[in-house]
Amino acid sequence: MTILLQDLRYAARLFRKSPAFALITVLILALGIGANTAVFSVSDALLFKLLPVSSPRQLVYFRLVSPEEHGNQFSREEFEAFQHSSQAFAGMFAFDTTRVVVSANGKPDFVWGQSVSGAFFSVLGVRTSLGRALAKEDDQSGNPPVAVISYDYWRRTFGLEPSVLGSTIALKGIPFRVVGVASQLFRGIELGDSIDVWVPLSFWEQLRLNDHLTLGVIARVKPAADMGQASTELTTIDQQLAAAALGSKLSPQLQREIQARRVELVPAGRGLSDLPDQLPQSLRVLAMIAGLVLLIACANIGNLLLARSVGRQKEIAVRLALGASRVRLFRQLLTESLLLALTGGVLGLLFSSWTMSFLLQVLSDQELTRAVDLRTDARTLLFALGTSLFTCLVFATVPAFWATRRDVGLTLKGVPPSSQRHTLGPRKALVISQVSVSVLLLVVAALLVRSLQNLSSVDAGFRQENVLLISVYPTLSGYQGSRELDLYARAQQRVSATPGVLSATFSRFGLLSGGRWIRVPQFTSPENEKQQARVNCNPVAPRFFSTMGIPLILGRDFAAADDQAAPPAAVISQSFAQAYFHGENPPGKLVRFKDDKSAKPITVVGVVKDVKALSLWDHDPLPQVYIPLAQAPADLLGQATMEVRASADADALVTAVRDAMRDVDANLPLVSVITQKAQSEGTLQSERSLSTLSSAFGALALVLASLGLYAIAAFTVASRTREIGIRMAVGARPGEVRSMIIRQGLALAAGGVLLGLVMAVAASRVLASLFFEIRAADSLIYLEVSILLAAVAWAACYLPARRAARVDPMIALRYE
Repeated sequence: MTILLQDLRYAARLFRKSPAFALITVLILALGIGANTAVFSVSDALLFKLLPVSSPRQLVYFRLVSPEEHGNQFSREEFEAFQHSSQAFAGMFAFDTTRVVVSANGKPDFVWGQSVSGAFFSVLGVRTSLGRALAKEDDQSGNPPVAVISYDYWRRTFGLEPSVLGSTIALKGIPFRVVGVASQLFRGIELGDSIDVWVPLSFWEQLRLNDHLTLGVIARVKPAADMGQASTELTTIDQQLAAAALGSKLSPQLQREIQARRVELVPAGRGLSDLPDQLPQSLRVLAMIAGLVLLIACANIGNLLLARSVGRQKEIAVRLALGASRVRLFRQLLTESLLLALTGGVLGLLFSSWTMSFLLQVLSDQELTRAVDLRTDARTLLFALGTSLFTCLVFATVPAFWATRRDVGLTLKGVPPSSQRHTLGPRKALVISQVSVSVLLLVVAALLVRSLQNLSSVDAGFRQENVLLISVYPTLSGYQGSRELDLYARAQQRVSATPGVLSATFSRFGLLSGGRWIRVPQFTSPENEKQQARVNCNPVAPRFFSTMGIPLILGRDFAAADDQAAPPAAVISQSFAQAYFHGENPPGKLVRFKDDKSAKPITVVGVVKDVKALSLWDHDPLPQVYIPLAQAPADLLGQATMEVRASADADALVTAVRDAMRDVDANLPLVSVITQKAQSEGTLQSERSLSTLSSAFGALALVLASLGLYAIAAFTVASRTREIGIRMAVGARPGEVRSMIIRQGLALAAGGVLLGLVMAVAASRVLASLFFEIRAADSLIYLEVSILLAAVAWAACYLPARRAARVDPMIALRYE
């Protein structure tokens, strides 16, 4: 320890004498370590961090798996049967997450809420910051309504006032008394949603959305429980209840389907993930890119240390001559590098704490940013420390090794560094590696940018310009059934009459919103029946196709007469018409679906152009079937998207549309107001964030590589000054000297470019799922990156080469 402290003090004195070297080195390390720490912190918070509850690894989530569906498809009756029949669990609770309008102090707020059974907080082991948690007694029918609010909602709405206990908040007109505030760290069990209010499950049917017919179930497993046996018990209960629900309708086919159902127990220590589908993949790619940038930074630092070791050759030679062992000097040099790495790690940790929130905002939306805890913790500190030690080993080992194996005799005799061939070898290897990794990053970034451009130019099949989208939740204001449908008709009429509005309509699922209703049609042909074709069904109001700019090819649009009393009608897409009717004229034909309980055939009244309703990535989008919104099943009502086509800029109509909707019902919550173009662009957020961040990292890698090329060219000039002077003294022209230096730098760059292109081709095949329609453009991108690197290499070598061409032969001959 004494020797280590002595080495650290000596290293600190050396760096005080060379502040520029120390500052540049520490800053480069801080950028590399900070970027990797920020990526780790975000990835850890989203993908690995456990819930802030008691013993989270004991929690399991019940998942129903069947040929038709999977997920939290459990009725309340089934949950109660699970509670009374299974002996493998120490506790169990049910929950349903939904949007709610909470009115507090006369101010409505649209938040996420959960209806939970009484054991919710006790099973999780979550404590409250204020008051008490919900208890089993609160979930008994007939007991007064109570609620627990989140710490964040307490801060936003009540200013952390303790008097919040006993106050009243209203949900759907029902007054709930606040009895507690959850722990500051607890934001819910679903990652991606920040829950603000919890209420007893006894009020679930009054508060839920119409399509929320089932519950999720989480349990705490007993330490000695047999998970396989518990799963078998739950599966048996589920199958018995499913068969009992069908009663006399239970056919042999349905019996086989029920027997295929099973209930799995999934670890729930991290909660239930509600992240964008591409986010985990984006984080993995981003972590790889950040790691490559760190390696480039290490190579750059290694070059700087090699150059510094050349300047210290006489010091090292004298110490070796005086009896110091090479191992002792190697340790001293490693200690100096360790001090640099730790200092860079501390600054990198500060840099990461500033950039974590920004990184998450680039990768996802503001709501997810609010729901995720990004505070620096012990795991982040350990990662930063481990990265610092790793970088020390990577960038310090080679320079220290080469510095301590110099020939002492040649150095003390004054033999110039250019005569000791081992000086340039490792530096050339580091520069080549820098350039190759830079090429790899730039090619990947360019492919992502090109992929994003291709996606942005995809024809979605409808006109996205000048369309405003408004999400409405009538059920939260008490609308049900015919009252809700009447509300849609009045709102459509009132908004359509607003100046600047060409037309207005409603749909259950907005285009490119992520919403879907997948159905399986019953084909009349046995050959087609085997295909099990799937379609996306969307209930829409009249004038939907004209508002969204979807061309009507055959038949007619829906009308007000297509209500619940009218025969079921449908408008189908071209692809569905071709698959189902085989060239026949579809209008007037009948369609049936396997999930249709009414047994009434649906009459096709029109055919429209195919659209990319779910994703711009779809090369072969699902066929579409549209039905009148007034004929939608009851469990699909309660929420809808209003589409408004403007005569000019849709953003300019936001205030006018809000005023028009206020005339219809001032208490109707308008949740999200966004243009169709912005929503479509939002579906490309993962691609856009990856292309932006990879481009930034690629630019940083390019700068580091150019610095490496400049450094080795400058070092070559400095170490060969005497040789250059001799060349010029015997007749070499300045242009020849300049060309020699540039040629050597370009040769290194060419080696790095070739190696990088090979790596890029391999990487592009591995990352093919991230690229959209990148085929013929690949070769052009590779050529563009190669030309860019060659230009940067020429620029980096030009200044040292020009300085070499101006060397005075007489001064150069006296050099060294």
